[in-house]
Amino acid sequence: MAGAALSFDPDNEDALAFLDAAERALELSDGPSAESSDNADVSVVTTKHEVSEPASTPTSFANDRYRVSKFLGEDGKKRVYRAHDTLLDREVAFAVIKTEGFDQTSKERISREAQAMGRLGVHPNIVAVLDLGQEDDGSPYMVTELMGGGDVEALLEETSKSPLPAGEGPEHQGEGEGSIGNTGPSRASGHGGLSLERTIEIGKAVCEGLEFAHARGIVHRDLKPGNVWLNEDGTANIGDFGLAVMTDRSRLTREAMMIGTVSYMPPEQATGGDITPKADLYSLGAMLYEMVTGRPPFLVDEEIAIIGQHINTPPVAPTWHNGDCPRPLEALIMRMLAKDPSERPDSAQDVFNALDTIDLTARSETVERDASSLESLAGGVFVGRQAEMDQLKAALEDVLGGRGRYDEGMN
Repeated sequence: MAGAALSFDPDNEDALAFLDAAERALELSDGPSAESSDNADVSVVTTKHEVSEPASTPTSFANDRYRVSKFLGEDGKKRVYRAHDTLLDREVAFAVIKTEGFDQTSKERISREAQAMGRLGVHPNIVAVLDLGQEDDGSPYMVTELMGGGDVEALLEETSKSPLPAGEGPEHQGEGEGSIGNTGPSRASGHGGLSLERTIEIGKAVCEGLEFAHARGIVHRDLKPGNVWLNEDGTANIGDFGLAVMTDRSRLTREAMMIGTVSYMPPEQATGGDITPKADLYSLGAMLYEMVTGRPPFLVDEEIAIIGQHINTPPVAPTWHNGDCPRPLEALIMRMLAKDPSERPDSAQDVFNALDTIDLTARSETVERDASSLESLAGGVFVGRQAEMDQLKAALEDVLGGRGRYDEGMN
């Protein structure tokens, strides 16, 4: 599609940006090579996947100070273990940073990134770094506090699999299982998302953590549900600043590889543009979208197609998937997902203030008036034809998502 556009308009900026992003992603699909060792500390585009426990799990680290009790998992950047700190008698998360095939310069860059996270200091909405070091084989490690409540991604997965029992709709989600406190998750109107109360509370907590980091010149660059953790009382904490860099120290160039996770990647990051704190606001907007609707803003089979949509395609409004979403929340999310960073909120504090003013008690009136835009536009002709409505919605989503659809049953 981009190639066809360039055949008519060789200077089409959108097509050039898309092809550039696609070529860089394809070049990196086999992982870092010896020739690209200068950029080897930067993570390629990733999606979370299940990882089985390695055949051999270390018993301890740092000269037996950290004794391993469980393998927690791994991604493209690190392997993580639950461990006991024998010196200070506490449970911690011990992350060994992957450096296979990296040269010394790349290892030093990884250490600098870990130190940048360590310099963040203590904040109630950021996973605290407790220790940094290097194993005898030269592998850097990072020790952080252990979050007992899991991550938001697991919360979303759990709610998407759990049917909503009768009598436990949105009007019953303010207490008990719908609370963000000590108890379990709840779904938003059966859409697979979280309750609106929990969504806003997690969003505000993330804003506070981001504001703290941004004030110290650190942009996260990979904010997503899998990097937001909950402690025992349900408070959200931002973790894994593994892609973070000091914004006043240029380490990445336009030739550097794409970093981040595609479902939450801001357009400027996908195209190698300048990364500012507003990149994190875009990722948070994608997170809020998923917590409200149960799905990311863009959902197609191929990662390159998702990147193209981040660059070129406006997302479908959240109320299309969840009629209970208040209009002010929808407007905020859509503004955070603006392609142009200048059109997004100015800061994480501005997003926090906007979330703090949303009145969830007024959403029932909004739902009654606007719950089904298609039915209202059709003057009631779709009443009693839910199957056809579902088909039409799916077809429209395919068109907006860049996937054609032809269905003889709809003729």
